[in-house]
Amino acid sequence: MIYVYDVLVNLSDNMYDFYDWFESDDFKHIRRTPLFKVSDLEYADIVFKKIKVSEEFLKRIQDKTQVFSSKNVEVVPYMCVISTEKESACVLFSSKGVNIKKSKFLIVEEAEIVDLATGINYVNIDYEVLNNKINFRNVTRKNKEVIDSILEFLSSIKDDKEKIDYLYYEWFDKVEGSNKYEMLVKDIKKSFSNKHLEFLELTNLMQVKK
Repeated sequence: MIYVYDVLVNLSDNMYDFYDWFESDDFKHIRRTPLFKVSDLEYADIVFKKIKVSEEFLKRIQDKTQVFSSKNVEVVPYMCVISTEKESACVLFSSKGVNIKKSKFLIVEEAEIVDLATGINYVNIDYEVLNNKINFRNVTRKNKEVIDSILEFLSSIKDDKEKIDYLYYEWFDKVEGSNKYEMLVKDIKKSFSNKHLEFLELTNLMQVKK
């Protein structure tokens, strides 16, 4: 079995890129964990959908992962790294075989894993898709906090026509419009730009002036 050694992971329900890690996150320093090279389709399914691997695969990886801890080394029952020739991820499975947490790597460590995976054979992991919904994130966690703060303020004033009209004008640069609150919410959720940061400052000023 091929192993990945000495890597840092940040296991979470939503897989965050290394630049989106927070100091308060629950990091794990992996001593070793099995590596499997998979197709692009298998990688996307396992990382971005809810899946369940076979009992046979669970047995294959059982107790093969070791994590450094304050007590020296701990064994993680069901964990492994999957990689294509372009990207990789660490995946934690439940005892039932469901992928419950994932993690990306630091950029240098991922490059080393991809390089290692390039030299090994593909493995077909037997799994079933439990939920076809793809869990992609189009904004960073910090950007999402900005969006959530704006939406929270909008929700608190949605019945204040004067304030909603004002913010609608500031966001869309026009006065005319119907369902202005709903349109603001929809457009603010659509994507992220520096406009969100300016808009957040505006909403913060409105709260100070209450």
